[in-house]
Amino acid sequence: MKKLLLTAAFVASLGVIGNAIADTNTGANTGANTSANTDANAKANPKANSKIVEQQGLSETEELAELSKKLNNPLADLWMLWAQHDITSLEDKAGNSYISHSTKFQPVMSFDFSNDYNFILRPVFQFQSIEVPGMDRESGLGDTAVLAAIGPKAPKNGWTIGLGVSAFLPTAEETYLSTNGADQFAIGPSLIAIKLGEKYTYGAVVQHFEGVGQSEAVNSKGEEEDLSLTDIQYIWRVRMSSKLQIGMAPNITIDWNKSGSDKYTVPVGLGFDYMTRFGDTPVRLAVEGYRYVMQADEFGPEWGIRFVVIPVVKNPLL
Repeated sequence: MKKLLLTAAFVASLGVIGNAIADTNTGANTGANTSANTDANAKANPKANSKIVEQQGLSETEELAELSKKLNNPLADLWMLWAQHDITSLEDKAGNSYISHSTKFQPVMSFDFSNDYNFILRPVFQFQSIEVPGMDRESGLGDTAVLAAIGPKAPKNGWTIGLGVSAFLPTAEETYLSTNGADQFAIGPSLIAIKLGEKYTYGAVVQHFEGVGQSEAVNSKGEEEDLSLTDIQYIWRVRMSSKLQIGMAPNITIDWNKSGSDKYTVPVGLGFDYMTRFGDTPVRLAVEGYRYVMQADEFGPEWGIRFVVIPVVKNPLL
């Protein structure tokens, strides 16, 4: 019952955020959208950004190039059906290897609450297949993550900055499949800071989670342990052509319940993404590989590979 009440309270808070945006004096102190939107009319009227392709009468190649640039902006006025699959190899202290799979579906929704600001809602539904030392492989639904953020439409000096709230909803089918085994509602602040350039894109999406209510996790003393976790997705991309980029966007995690270097899980890697079209639907395809340079000594990831498919769909509200 506590979990249901906390989940309902979080969903209700999203409505409060939306109302606050509508009443905000959006005087353009900061900005968001891709720096490639150089059309003068689109700058004068940010609402025109979502229709820039049609207004300019771009060719298919030019249209895909514009969408590829906009996809680099987490606060852009786009609707996407983001699908991602991660394969991770983990190793214990004895050198035994384990493989985990995580499939995530992220519908990304952008709402226009004012002339200057977007409201982005990104729920993340995930299916996990995990094996760890001493336990058989377990598969099923994991926790549901939610990111709700406010961001301006027009960039300032190429930077787009957004603020919001992130949460874990304890929807895992088994405690084993929940975030850090806590099976707990968690909530915290989020920050989006991205530099959008013609050739280079870099920045980070930072989310912090603090557990609220009952936790199934216990520490070494047998005491209940609340979730306390920071996720930092750092982003670096280089545009090689109108449709092709190389770079990386891995996730660093910091588990504040652990001590020393065991707190940190840090991957580095490289990959590419390519913008294409299937029928009338623009789609970004991406592959990235990672090597973990920091992880817990007892048990942690060694390497990983990520596959991403992102169809861009029409806003059903327009």
